[in-house]
Amino acid sequence: MTLRRRLILAVLAAVAFAWVLTSALIYLSAQEEINELYDTAMVRMAQQMQALLPRVHSRASPAAPTDGPIPGDADLVDEGSAGLGDLAIAAWRADGEPLHIDPDGDHLPRAPGVKGFTERKIDGVAWRLYYLDDPVQGWRVCVGQTMGERGELIVGYLQAQVLPWVLGLPLLTTLLMWGVARALRPVLTLSKTIAKRVPGDPTPLSLNEVPRELVPLVTEMNQLLGRATALLEHERRLTADAAHELRTPLAALKAQWEVARRSDDPAERTRASANVEAGIDGMSRLVSQLLTMSRLEDEEAPPTRGPVDWHEVSRQVLSDCLLLSERRNVDMEILWPQEGHSPLPVNGDPTLLGTMLRNLVDNAIRYSPAGTVVTLAFEQDRITVSDHGPGVAPELLRRLGDRFFRAAGQQEKGNGLGISIARRVAVLHGLALEFANRPAADGSGLVATIHARNQARHPI
Repeated sequence: MTLRRRLILAVLAAVAFAWVLTSALIYLSAQEEINELYDTAMVRMAQQMQALLPRVHSRASPAAPTDGPIPGDADLVDEGSAGLGDLAIAAWRADGEPLHIDPDGDHLPRAPGVKGFTERKIDGVAWRLYYLDDPVQGWRVCVGQTMGERGELIVGYLQAQVLPWVLGLPLLTTLLMWGVARALRPVLTLSKTIAKRVPGDPTPLSLNEVPRELVPLVTEMNQLLGRATALLEHERRLTADAAHELRTPLAALKAQWEVARRSDDPAERTRASANVEAGIDGMSRLVSQLLTMSRLEDEEAPPTRGPVDWHEVSRQVLSDCLLLSERRNVDMEILWPQEGHSPLPVNGDPTLLGTMLRNLVDNAIRYSPAGTVVTLAFEQDRITVSDHGPGVAPELLRRLGDRFFRAAGQQEKGNGLGISIARRVAVLHGLALEFANRPAADGSGLVATIHARNQARHPI
């Protein structure tokens, strides 16, 4: 069902409900007002009749008609005149003798003891009766009216309310269709504008001619468009960087493979095969890191959250880096806070945080001279990974973490993604990753510090 049809049906349903509710209130109000009006007239008529009764000098009562009409007889009324048969009056002397004042009233019961208003059925017709007594002379007066008279008036009043609704419904529907179509015109215009846009166009949608109600929607669409554009740009940049980084290793692998395939020297073939194997390992590591980086770029928060057990995470990190440290002859140590103090509290994904620390420790081992120590220190407000390598030029410290960035003159093989991954994991967990060279008094080396993002880094 279209939005236009839903709006029209919703408005019609609301109008119908409001009309039914209003009609019910009008019915109750009309019933109360009509009853009050007729009751007042009956009281006044009874009072006037009681005032006239003492003027009757003769005690003789006129004979009751033998062929008179019964209460409610429609033959009493000429077509187009008032329904006189619906209203009757009767009077009695103190001894109960009826005064035949109104032929219709002769059928009204005297009902001794009843005062004021009451309702009864007379010959199957519902009547509303009012009784008034004269405490001095003993006269008793009764004024009666059929209930159907009041009901007919109320029904006629409601019919007058229904008729305009029935006649005006087609006009109302037409006006609603026109009004809804006009109100939805900006939505159609907006959809056509979006349909005409070229894929990848980052230009935000204009808010100049957008109705106020659609401004939040268009604003969110512009924000979504910005995020999509940034994501596409990220993917293009990642693809370009990956293609650039893979081109050289692939060419080297091909050259080494040609050497291994064509060389007649067994030693040369062995060296070429070893180079091919090392190249495949390097490419495997590069592809793995590219996939990890791509996945982390798409994340807005850690996949899982919970208190992190740094003891378990650090044991796994040392286990993963043990083979490399033994091959490079670099020792690893872990320092913990003083007893009674907990290391930096973090809620997040232990696997990702382990990847962050592993990349930092791996990087520190690769750039540390043989016989030195890489230290992973946990403190209450931070975590540091420090080495005794050559350090980094001060002007290049801020570039550490840029994808595929490697300082010139580095002899260690790598692709520059490890620190990028570590920095992205830190951001996902509300942490900051900063680098600084060791003070000259402590010798050369690089210190990576992890701390809460809103916390200023302590000087090394």
